[in-house]
Amino acid sequence: MFSVFKKKSNFQEEKEVETVDKDTSLDKNSNSQSQLHLIKQNEENLLHNLEVRIEDSANQTENLINAIDSIANRVEEQVKHIYSVVDEVSHYSAMAEELYASSNDSYRTASATLDVVEEGSKAVNNTIESMGEINQSMSNVLNEIDSLRTSISQIEDILNIIRGIAKQTNLLALNANIEAARAGDAGRGFAVVANEVKKLADRSAESADHISDIIKDIQDNVNTTIRAVENSNIKVREGSSVAQESRIAFEEIEKAIKDMIQMINEITEAISLQTKSLESIVLSTDEMEKSSEKAMSMVESAMMNTQFTMATLKELNQVTKLLDGMTRKLLEQQEIVGEKEPIIINLALSSPIQTLDPAMCNVMESLRFLNNIHTGLLTISDTGDVIPSIAKTWYVEDDNLTWIFNLRNDATFHNGKKVTAYDVKYSLERLLSPKLNSPNTWFIDYIEGAKDFMAGKTNEVEGIQVLDEYRLSIKLENPFSGFLLLLSHGCCAVMDREELKGGNFVGCGPYILDSYEEDEYRLVANPNFIGGKPYCDVIEAKVGDKEALENFINGEYDFYIVEDKKDYETLKFHELGENIKFVDLVATFYIGFKLKNTSSPYVQPRIRQAINHAINKQRIIDELFGGLAVEAKCIIPPGLVPYDHVKGYEYNPQKAKKIIMEEGIDLNRPLVFLSGEKPHPMLKLVEEDLNAIGITCEYKKVSNEALARAHELQEGFDMYFSGWYADTLDPSSFIKPLFMPGNQTNLSAYENEQVVELVEKATRTTNPRKREELYMEIQRIISEDAPNVPILHPQNGVCTKADIHNVNLSSLAMLKYDNIIKYI
Repeated sequence: MFSVFKKKSNFQEEKEVETVDKDTSLDKNSNSQSQLHLIKQNEENLLHNLEVRIEDSANQTENLINAIDSIANRVEEQVKHIYSVVDEVSHYSAMAEELYASSNDSYRTASATLDVVEEGSKAVNNTIESMGEINQSMSNVLNEIDSLRTSISQIEDILNIIRGIAKQTNLLALNANIEAARAGDAGRGFAVVANEVKKLADRSAESADHISDIIKDIQDNVNTTIRAVENSNIKVREGSSVAQESRIAFEEIEKAIKDMIQMINEITEAISLQTKSLESIVLSTDEMEKSSEKAMSMVESAMMNTQFTMATLKELNQVTKLLDGMTRKLLEQQEIVGEKEPIIINLALSSPIQTLDPAMCNVMESLRFLNNIHTGLLTISDTGDVIPSIAKTWYVEDDNLTWIFNLRNDATFHNGKKVTAYDVKYSLERLLSPKLNSPNTWFIDYIEGAKDFMAGKTNEVEGIQVLDEYRLSIKLENPFSGFLLLLSHGCCAVMDREELKGGNFVGCGPYILDSYEEDEYRLVANPNFIGGKPYCDVIEAKVGDKEALENFINGEYDFYIVEDKKDYETLKFHELGENIKFVDLVATFYIGFKLKNTSSPYVQPRIRQAINHAINKQRIIDELFGGLAVEAKCIIPPGLVPYDHVKGYEYNPQKAKKIIMEEGIDLNRPLVFLSGEKPHPMLKLVEEDLNAIGITCEYKKVSNEALARAHELQEGFDMYFSGWYADTLDPSSFIKPLFMPGNQTNLSAYENEQVVELVEKATRTTNPRKREELYMEIQRIISEDAPNVPILHPQNGVCTKADIHNVNLSSLAMLKYDNIIKYI
């Protein structure tokens, strides 16, 4: 056994050393050649991509120049309108001052009128008093006349007595004459006396008759006087009544004038305030005029600076070309032999790609993969911002509805065919097609005519029009500030329309799908990609590797996405842990209620609130995510919509029990979770929390195919687990898919007319502040309705090998493979 280790001769040792040195030299040379190949490719791609980016910047700068020019025109129009407003306000201010003066005159006139009315009222009162005195005098006269009538009656009685006496006297005289005649001469003297007495009686009777006639005349005059006095008394009473009415009228006139004076006073004060306000407005319009002039000056300055930027970009482009030439010469001086080996990036996917059709994809990991194969008019950068892709420039017309897109004329599909506006129109209409029944129609269903097309009423979408081969217009139903964000989503990818008709998904993204099997996908770089050639030639993705983290540590994969506590705890004590970059995702993990399960006691509004109180969210974060998450109060993360105004549901199992007791539900029936073949670990902790308040749980597992139709599964299920990643940095990317009726991603089948109205109003609102307020109100309503239990907003990290760089996970959980660089 030891002979094997006998000592070698010096000659043998020298030969072996020479051989080892030669082999080492060959290995070093081979390694050096590989590095040179890698450097050359990276340099070539870097310079080419820099040229592409400069060209894109130039296009956007030109677009910016056009936009600034449009702004300049609008500012100029605004200045003209401001001048007009200043003139109108000045004119109105003068009118207000005249009105103020007229109002003062009216006030003085009304005050004078009030004085006259008060004097008239006094005169009427005096008249009423005089009428009263006259009426009293008339009453006294009537009383006196009544006394006179009584006296006349008494005189008549006396005259009647006198007439009686006269008659008796005549009878006595007659008797006396008779007796005198009987006495003869002796009675002659008595006869004379008798005759005289008779004459006296006759004269008394005549006088009585005469007095009677006079008394009768007096009586007639008295009666006439009485009638006249009574008529006068009636007139006096009528006059008194009229005077009373006049007094009431004067009082009403006086009150009306006083009210009018008060109103005039208020009007005068209002006009005074308005005049002061108009003075402020005039000053403000003057300031506005100055500000507009400054704005015009700033726009002109911005125009000049942008033109300088354009000139700088042109110079930078020239420098880039010079740098490209110098780099090529420098590389040519290096002796690079042998064939270049492809640069390969290896990565792991947790599950198979949902579908190869981007229009039908709504699973985050699948979309992340497909976004590297396809692209649309616009795309999203690593930071979540919209950047140009097939469309090099775009603008909106004066109606704020019609968007014009100018396409690049050098964009090609993976099969070499040029991308045209007809392909864009076909791809967008296919997304909306009722035959396809995509879950992503909400991204563009606000285009004019989209709803009629989706309902099968029309053969094309009226709002999508091809202007020429490389120009397209898209008209919206209402102005929508989030349009470009949603249009940049992966489901709006543009594909070869002829290939689509045959069921093939041929896109124009940075990578081409070279081959795929059940557990492996292979992508190759698209050398003609409009965004610049990818730095790495091949992407090899392995599916369903249960030991993915361990294999990453052992070097099988080039990067790994850290999602939970287990991953982080494993990596943070490894040297690779130094390469982890964390990012807060615009996402929410939640459990939702199946609201259409009419037989379930657990979907009642108050029980939903009780279950919200029962779940310990922080425990889930600590035990499963190791702190790589924050507790969620609402579905929409606070980065998109503030939610301090929402009360939420604090962890309070006692309160949950109290609500359940008050509602009196039967807890003997278990709560049924809809689940795939392998329930999410979060549900285990949720189950424990629900058990603590007396609710038992069970799982009803369905196939992945059935789970894809989870929105249809309502009866027989109480709750489900889900997570939603924002498709864009806009709150509508949560509200529309998760809470609008009819959407396939609305797994709870939630319906609220008020929410629908507010969402439609928010879509039409262009003012950012008002739009945010609308979504805050939507957030509040949904929180009170509690159709789900928001658990957490996750944080992810990306860990890379030492030779892998520029792996950037965006806040939307997207990752651009074409930006990844590999070098030693």
